[in-house]
Parts: sequence; structure tokens; C-alpha cells
Amino acid sequence: MSPPLTYLPAYVGLFLALTLAIACNAFLDIQYGGFGIEVLLWGLAFAGTLRVGWRQRGQVDENGRQKQKMVLLLGGLLTVVLFFPMWGLPRAGVYLLAVLQMSNNCVTTSRRQLHLGLLVSAVMVMFAAAHYRADWTMLFYLLPYLVAVVFTLVSEQIARRAQDLRQQSLGLGTSSGQGAAIVAASAAILALTASLYLATPQLTWPYLYWRYGQLSSIGTVGEPLEHGSSGQSPGADGHGGGAGGQPGEGGPQGDGGEALPGGGWPTPAQMREAAGRNGMPGWQAATIMQMAALDEAIRQVLAPLLDQLEKLWNDLKDWLKEHRSETLASLLGLILLAIAIALARLLKEADAVVWLRTRLDYLRLGLLDRHAGGSRAARQYYGAVEALFALGDMPRSVAVNTREYLLETTRIHRELRSEMSEITLLFEQSRYGDRALDERQIGRMREIYRQIYRKLSA
Repeated sequence: MSPPLTYLPAYVGLFLALTLAIACNAFLDIQYGGFGIEVLLWGLAFAGTLRVGWRQRGQVDENGRQKQKMVLLLGGLLTVVLFFPMWGLPRAGVYLLAVLQMSNNCVTTSRRQLHLGLLVSAVMVMFAAAHYRADWTMLFYLLPYLVAVVFTLVSEQIARRAQDLRQQSLGLGTSSGQGAAIVAASAAILALTASLYLATPQLTWPYLYWRYGQLSSIGTVGEPLEHGSSGQSPGADGHGGGAGGQPGEGGPQGDGGEALPGGGWPTPAQMREAAGRNGMPGWQAATIMQMAALDEAIRQVLAPLLDQLEKLWNDLKDWLKEHRSETLASLLGLILLAIAIALARLLKEADAVVWLRTRLDYLRLGLLDRHAGGSRAARQYYGAVEALFALGDMPRSVAVNTREYLLETTRIHRELRSEMSEITLLFEQSRYGDRALDERQIGRMREIYRQIYRKLSA
């Protein structure tokens, strides 16, 4: 059973996501001048149907089902009368999907239906972004769409978690604290995503391109599509032009019909040309003009620095050509050093060093009987026993004395109680006694060490 949805910010986020998704599709026909009215009508429709879903407070009632049927009937009539004659397939299919989602908004009362609505908005956005008329100016709606989706998902999760906490405690959460948590979490997710995007190689690199260009001109790579090369003639979906330029354009192009070189960021001249398109909203045109002016100012300020960096880069390349063999040798040495350090750390983490020491100790002290004399022999045998327990994740801490270590080891290995008690007593006699151990006592420590080794290695 999907959890009920009653949190208003989640509905607001879904409304923004759906409206921005439909705005991306309406932006494809911006040159015809009806962009603002179309987005406004769709926004009012989404707001009204989502209000019906929110007022049901997580439980679908008969009023919601009736409104769903009414919206579905009216939307189906508009699809047949308006959408298909005006746009044809596949554009009309996108608006039919929006109509179906609008009817589903009337019964959106659970988390599953919220995620379904976000999925529908993602499908509409992907269709618009992949259209051959799409270009960089659509980012004014794509980027806010991403923010809206993240906000919706975060607000729903935090609201559900806050509700669980209120049910488990006697305290009441504050809406201000919940809102601050939503804003902070959304900002953190978006910042992390942007950082990963900037740090990840993108398909705008010159050697990662297809000779026929990408399907979308938002970051087109390589040569632009020639007229009709996309397999879709001008006006195939009912119109001859759109956000990408004038009627009759047959492929993804940049501002004014010229493809952006290498899919890079547009120049100030291309920005100003895009701001002057027919049907461009006033606020967006003003923003683009300010971006162009800011871009020019930044270019003027950074020009000397970029020239100096280019000179340094060229000098570095010349130096590398002159000292190619030395550079390769140094890099190889650094690689080998890094491999050696990594191997040493790996062996340390895998207890390979301790394992090797225990085997060498047994060969030298247990089999060959090659030990020092007196108290040094006692320290060698007791240290070899400590190494055996360290291999079994029971190392002796510097703050633990021999009696405390005896209790720690025998608490788990009770079968070694007599051996550990005797070898600890012999070590204490050698360490704190007034006379050194004789050969018989050292031989006894050797026998006890061998018994402990066999039992722990079994």
C-alpha cells in the first residue's frame, strides 16, 4: 500500500514540474507568439486538478473520481479536435500524455501517484529536449524543472519522515524547521549533482561526436545536420520552424540558423540574436541580453589572463617535447612508487605481514630452536604468542598488562587457559624476577608456544 500524500509543498513541486515540462514543449513553437497564453492555460489546468487531489487528504473520494472522468472526457475531446489537427504525431501524443496526467491529478493522493506524475513530466521534457528545434535557450525551463523535481522528491521524503517522528514521540514538529530542511537538502543535492556534472567528461568534447551531429542542438557536437538529413522534412509535425530558427529549417541549429561551433556556449552576438526572436518572452529576452553583456565583460577581463595561460601551456608543451624521455621515466617511477605504497597498505590491511611473521617465528623459535638466551628468549616467545593472537584480531594494546591480556585471550579461547597462564607466569618471572630463566624453563616456553600455535592454526 503506497503511503498517503497530504503535504502541500509536494503538490506544489509536482505542479511546477508539470508546468515547466509543458513549457519546454510549447517553447518549440515560440515563434508563433502563443507561448505565454499556452503555458498559462496548461498551468491553470494543472493547478485546478492538483487542488482536487490535495483536498482529498490522502484518500480518494467519489468527487475526485467524477472530476477525473470529466477532465478525461474534456481532454480527449480537445485531443481529437485541436491537438491532432494542429500538431499531428508525435507532438500530439505528448499533449495527450499531459491530458492523461491532468486527469490523474484529480486522484493523486499517494506517493506512487506522485512519482508517476514526475515520470510523466520527465517523458515530456525528454521529448522536448530531443526535438530538432530545441537549443540552448530551452535551458531557461530545463534547469528550473530539475530544481522542481528535486524539491518535490525531497519535500515528500522529509514530510513522511516528520510524520513518522510525530507518531513516535509526543513532540510536534515546526513547519519552519521542516521547510528549512527541505531547502537545505535540495540545495545540497543540486550542488553535488552540479559538481559531479562539471567533473565528468561530457559529450561536447571534440573527439566524442557523430559525423551526422546529435539528435538535439542543446550541446550539438560536430557538424550540424544538413537540410532534411534528419529524416524529417520541414514542417513534418505541422510547422516549419520553432525555437531553433525560421520556418524551413531541417535540422538542429543554433541562433539564426547557424550551428554553434562544437556545441559550445553561444557567443554574445548569438545571444543577442536569440533574444530578438519572434515570440521570445520579455523577461527571457532581457535576461539573455544581460548574459551577453556579462559575457563580454568577463571576456575582456579574462583576456590577458587567458593569453598568459595559453603562453604557459605552449611553453609546457615545448618543454615536454624536449625532455620526453626524462618525463616518461619520472612518470614510470611515480607509478611504480604508487603501486608499491598501495601494495604495502593492502598487505597491512590483509594482515599478510602478521601472517608472515607468525610463520617465521614458528620456523625460528618452534622448529629450529634459534632463540636468544635468558630474559631475551622469554620476550621472544611471549612476543610470538602475541603475534598469534594479533593474527586472530586480538592484538595486545600498549595499555594492557600481561594479566589483563591473559583474561582477554582466555575469555574467548578457553581451551588455552592453562597454556596462557603458564607462559604468562614464566614471562613475568623473567621480566620482574631477580634471576634469569634456565634452559629447562626456556624449553618449557618453547613447548607451550608450539601447543598454542597448533591449536590456533587448527
